[in-house]
Amino acid sequence: MRFVCWLWRGVGCRREAIDYGPEHVHVLRSMLARHGGHELVCVHSADFDIPGPVMPDDVSHLPDFLPKLWAWSPEFHAIVGGRFASIDLDAVVLGDLGRLLADGFRIWDYASGEPYNTSLFALGQGQHHEVWNRLSDSALTKAKQTTARWTGDQSWVAHVLGTGHPTFGERDGVICYRPKSHRENCPDGTLAAFFCGPYDPRSEARCSSWVNEAWR
Repeated sequence: MRFVCWLWRGVGCRREAIDYGPEHVHVLRSMLARHGGHELVCVHSADFDIPGPVMPDDVSHLPDFLPKLWAWSPEFHAIVGGRFASIDLDAVVLGDLGRLLADGFRIWDYASGEPYNTSLFALGQGQHHEVWNRLSDSALTKAKQTTARWTGDQSWVAHVLGTGHPTFGERDGVICYRPKSHRENCPDGTLAAFFCGPYDPRSEARCSSWVNEAWR
């Protein structure tokens, strides 16, 4: 399966900033290849001299993690060709995600006060272009006014799509890493752990033996 990750220099919704870069791309590519033989394409801004599609400037300069919304555009679907899964660089992959993302549109359900988490989702060719096509300054303003907790691209996806779409979660082996719960041990059956928030795999690998073993 083809996976897509995103790398750009920009401002997110939270104050904490983690310096993601080519090393994270390299390690994610290695993990996906090791667990299922999957391909990884890195979509990046012109700030990086690495292989992969380059975002248009007007995309990479969007705030609040919104550059990731380009994944839903007809232009990007034409570039990537066929079905793909979008995955964030803060992932530690421990199993084959392909079987979880094999059919239709599916998205992670771990989010506070929202139905979806855009750290991991899969799209078929031509699916849900409305997420990109409806994007505008006025539409964003309206969405922020009607959303209790704005998290950028994640909130926008929920605003456009609404609830009720197929999801996966902890029950399927996709977890949100929290040091107090997961630093010593990873739950049995975990396929991927995402380091949402102020943690990242590179720093946690220094104090968690299983992260150190898996993130390579």
